[in-house]
Amino acid sequence: MENNEREFICYKLLAEVFIENAYGSIQLNTHLNSVTSERDRAYISNLFYGILEKNVQLDYIISQLATKAPKTSVKILIKIGLYRMRYMSTPAYAAINETVGLCKRVGKAGVSGFVNAVLRKSETMGLPIEGELPEANYLSVAYSVPLWLCKKLISQYGYDFTKDFLAAPIPKKMHIRHNSRVITKNEFEEKLPKNEREKSNFGYYVTHNILKTLNRASFTVQSLSSMIAVQSYITGIAGELSVLDLCGAPGGKSVYLEELCSIKELICCDKYPHRVELIKKYVARMRSNVVPTLSDATNIEPEWFGKFDLVICDVPCTGIGVYKSKPDVLLNKNPEDIASIKGLQLSILENAKNYVKVGGFLCYSTCTVFKEENDDNIYDFLKANENFVLDKINNDFASDDGMVRLFPNLAEGCDGFFVARLRRVK
Repeated sequence: MENNEREFICYKLLAEVFIENAYGSIQLNTHLNSVTSERDRAYISNLFYGILEKNVQLDYIISQLATKAPKTSVKILIKIGLYRMRYMSTPAYAAINETVGLCKRVGKAGVSGFVNAVLRKSETMGLPIEGELPEANYLSVAYSVPLWLCKKLISQYGYDFTKDFLAAPIPKKMHIRHNSRVITKNEFEEKLPKNEREKSNFGYYVTHNILKTLNRASFTVQSLSSMIAVQSYITGIAGELSVLDLCGAPGGKSVYLEELCSIKELICCDKYPHRVELIKKYVARMRSNVVPTLSDATNIEPEWFGKFDLVICDVPCTGIGVYKSKPDVLLNKNPEDIASIKGLQLSILENAKNYVKVGGFLCYSTCTVFKEENDDNIYDFLKANENFVLDKINNDFASDDGMVRLFPNLAEGCDGFFVARLRRVK
């Protein structure tokens, strides 16, 4: 690519995310469609996601070096230079000179002197060490997450646990599993180069290059946490099941569940037509019998009353548990979101209860770690619905109370996740 072209593409991407509130992965895929070189695609992806991951830390550095907060477009330019200087192998002089050139290319020649000065001053600036700032502030800067999130986690889990949670690494490789409808586990494993894959509890971590060598129908990308959640839904449940997955797009959990147990019927829902289309495509690729269905989980469907052995509510949530693999999750979140989404989650549970047979199960899961969205919702629901009881999940991932709480610092390779199972007794 010509000089600064990769950084120019990254600038446009970051402007779409920070200024237009676009969704990062969607925009990245759109821009990469026009990039033919695998090396350039990897560079742009790493720079883009790296800046999102280090965004809070980069904001802190800028705040310490600039007497007045620059406009967002100017901050993006500085962040590109800072990230290349601090976290990539670019020599400082080259990163500074090329960022100044980028200013001119994007029509910001007037701020090139300011950008140049900030980047030069940053060369001698270090980050605060533990004890120099209040606990939450230190964790916010050190691990590049919003201050409010650090305060919330410390209040619920304590400082040491929060530090471990934020510091825990997650695998950079993709997690995949084989499709048992197409290939056996042993046959699939033979197709994976031993030096390029790592086994997990239920699948494999692989590089993107391996995927190109595999039959697309023989595997699917699915996180370890998602697989554990599905197994937790059905642990200890026997017999042929009728299943309703109320918030199921793009269909990964439904399709995996169908592989694990005997299914009479499995309906997988979403309220948006385009997301139902995603379920249809996923089901077709995986050669599954899951039935994609258009339905809003907050609306009552009387024809489903008392019909299902298992109803799954993998509800919308703040997504804090997956922020390490999806750093743009944190960009537009704030503490006020928790109360509003908690209400939505409870409304989905209240609808879902109607569809469970007496003796059947209602499963609730999120990819967050906030107690308001997890434990509190379960206990609030049980208080209001005496015909349901907590049904303890008995597997290696469950806590003593029978609910599954996954944390990256406690369960290797996992995102933050929560699963609880309820049983209708009358």
